[in-house]
Amino acid sequence: MSVKLATEVKNIIHQMVVTTKKIEGMMNTLVLFDTLLLNRIFATSIEVSSSCTREQIVSDVQKLLWCKELNEEKNKNAGSQNEPNVMKARGFDENGAVDEEDTHIFTACLVEACGTNDVGVKFSQDVAEIFSYAISMVVEEKREEVTYDDIVISFMENLSLGMNELFFEWNLSCEEFKENYKGAIEKEPKQFRIPVSLSGCVSILNDKFKDNPNCEILGRDNECRAIWYNMMKKTKRNVILVGRPGVGKSSIVYKITADIVNKRCPEMFKNFIVLSLDVNNIISGTNLRGQAEERFQDLINLMKNNKNVIVFIDEIHMIVGAGAVSQGEKQDLSNALKPILAGDDSIVIGATTDEEYAQTFGMEGALRRRFKTIIVREPKTTEVYDMLRESIRQLSAFHGVTISKRMVETIVFYSSCFNYNTSNPDRTKDLIDSAMVTARMNGKDRVDRDCVMQIFGANFERFHNMSKEMIRETAYHEVGHFIVQRFSDKLIDRKAIAISIVPAEDYLGLTVTDATDKTVNKDKTYLVDLIAEFLAGRVSEKLFMHSENNAGAESDLEKATKIAFNMVTKFGMTSRLGENHIYLNETNYQMQTPTVTDMVNGEVKKIMKEAEERARMMLTQHSQLAEELVNELAKKGMLSSKEIETIVKRIEPKPTDVTEGRVATIDTVAKNK
Repeated sequence: MSVKLATEVKNIIHQMVVTTKKIEGMMNTLVLFDTLLLNRIFATSIEVSSSCTREQIVSDVQKLLWCKELNEEKNKNAGSQNEPNVMKARGFDENGAVDEEDTHIFTACLVEACGTNDVGVKFSQDVAEIFSYAISMVVEEKREEVTYDDIVISFMENLSLGMNELFFEWNLSCEEFKENYKGAIEKEPKQFRIPVSLSGCVSILNDKFKDNPNCEILGRDNECRAIWYNMMKKTKRNVILVGRPGVGKSSIVYKITADIVNKRCPEMFKNFIVLSLDVNNIISGTNLRGQAEERFQDLINLMKNNKNVIVFIDEIHMIVGAGAVSQGEKQDLSNALKPILAGDDSIVIGATTDEEYAQTFGMEGALRRRFKTIIVREPKTTEVYDMLRESIRQLSAFHGVTISKRMVETIVFYSSCFNYNTSNPDRTKDLIDSAMVTARMNGKDRVDRDCVMQIFGANFERFHNMSKEMIRETAYHEVGHFIVQRFSDKLIDRKAIAISIVPAEDYLGLTVTDATDKTVNKDKTYLVDLIAEFLAGRVSEKLFMHSENNAGAESDLEKATKIAFNMVTKFGMTSRLGENHIYLNETNYQMQTPTVTDMVNGEVKKIMKEAEERARMMLTQHSQLAEELVNELAKKGMLSSKEIETIVKRIEPKPTDVTEGRVATIDTVAKNK
């Protein structure tokens, strides 16, 4: 061909091939129309130009594509040999002769788009004419590339019999569509037009807040301020948010977007558009060679051509080492992103977890240094309600159920004890949603304690079925963790806010600790006390229950040993190795001589022994308190921070609260797994 196909046109053909194979039919104008509907501007213009909703139009198209009417007819006339061909009857002729010239031109399009003319499907005369007409327009106008708009214009100028009938049923005017489509293009700046190749992969976050301009996302002011500050720089304006799942990384980006929509942002960002990229959809379905790279390149071109676009990539770690795999070759999408990240005009906000960040960006220095890393920590428990106020309002409107602040605070407490695999505020939001469903099912218009307790009924049933010995052993384990943390002069950066021995999904007991505003020097003494806290569960069981070692302390031992190993091999905190300034990572540790290995293991053992004795000393010193806490836990199964402190003040009358003034925010826990 004398002209080329734009990437978005190639992707139209790709999608048509996929759809045609799925329906086991012919590539006709209905298949093309179904593909064009993936474009937001096209679909909206179709909807406003007809008397039907977009959902109804899509439904009608799908019924015809999959011949649902035919299937229904087959069910009525089982065994009939004269079943109607719905597609043909509606004017989508699958048997018409295709003009030789049109055939030649469309075959050339298939070759350019798919790399072959043998795609395993047949095409109709109508489809061939549309692409042939579009190419003739481009040639006549002396342009070099066939665009998405060219295909749309050609489609409307060459409506098939079947499409004319559908347009009549939908009361859809072609002329009105052309005006609406042209107007939408003119109103929407070029940079905001998402290529059809990225349909389903990229969305405009601004649209999320246009219909609700008063929507406010509360909290995370410090993180947002850090993002604005970095994006206002001339160079290295990109940001990556790192934190546990559910901690609210996406919500931070939503707040940034809402501030742009509501003009509460710095002046230079008031006309910016925030695009959200779904990496999964970029990669999925790219069975044709190089299609993932083409999609990603379209995104990069969008960023290059438009200076007022911010791209949000959730799960950004997925682009490292990801791409289309064909013939044993694997492309890394992050390599395509590096050049534009190095420039001054692009802005990318990524989000990932701590673990994924260490495994990907930690190994990709060239990519990591192009981002400003912002750690997103779990919010303070006192902040959770305020952060969720808008979400609570939306959930309440959806369910028709109200919930008090006090009940939300109760849910925050239970979420800490039973759902630690996710983070606040997400875990509390999920529980509020579940509690409102429970209220609706019980015919209530307000969430009460019974609604909340129904969610955890199975957990408390397991607790009541535990033997008395198991209850007390678990209680001593968790109380052991608490006492070492509570009475250590060093561990003042955390405060216990709950102790639970009610079984959860993957652990029997849990001591929940919140971060405080205290800053500590994490020296050798601090780390030894931290190890002592991990070991205190098992030490407490042996000391008070005279029990044998069990498998419940696996997680504690793993964490304690890892800290001790790092103290020896990385931090230089032992006399035998520290004096020689030895640093050993996992790789070069394995390469050491048996002598060095034995030395390391010996020093680790000494640290573990010291920490164990430290735990034993504190537990012995506070044995009365331990006994009282265990008795209360055995009765109730759970103790809040208020209940814990009441017992501490009664048993320990002397001023021992070195953590006075701590602020509650869930940070770490010691699990009895």
